[in-house]
Amino acid sequence: MKKNSQGFSLIEVLITIVLTTIGILGMVALQSKSIQYTQDAVNRNTAIALTNELVEIMRANRDVIFVKKPPLEPMYSQLADTSAFYKASGAFDFTVADCKAGRAQTAKHQAGCWLKKAQALLPAASDATIAGSFMVCPSYKLDTTGKPVCAGSSYSGSTMAIQLAWRSKEKVCGPNSNSDICTYTTRVEL
Repeated sequence: MKKNSQGFSLIEVLITIVLTTIGILGMVALQSKSIQYTQDAVNRNTAIALTNELVEIMRANRDVIFVKKPPLEPMYSQLADTSAFYKASGAFDFTVADCKAGRAQTAKHQAGCWLKKAQALLPAASDATIAGSFMVCPSYKLDTTGKPVCAGSSYSGSTMAIQLAWRSKEKVCGPNSNSDICTYTTRVEL
């Protein structure tokens, strides 16, 4: 006598539940990574926008950045030793108390307001370790570890290097993606 079995056995139901659970956990892990990478992309876009803003401030204040040369040489060809924008390492040497719009501002005041904005928008940018990774200098070269090093105030030319940094929640930055300090570095011709 044959019995017609209808429905599922308990083992089949348990296997289905396990497979469904594994699939859902995989989707949750994928979603959390997606959120992390989206936040990293937002931070990188913020760094790019801040860099572009600083470049425009520097272009507007070119007389403060470079030394004017005699008429037969290129007009701007050497970084001024007293430039408010030069920062090879350590902290910027300018601070401002008031950044209200519409005021007549000096180059140093504009740079100070820009720095306040950068510290507010980039994660942990006011932390000493992160601030030490900020760089604004004439051109740069890479050292043996691949880290940019400023060319120095004796550099002759109008190319400026800008590097901004921020802290990532996970170690996803750096050449081997093993650092939580992300950087955006660019060179511009002023």
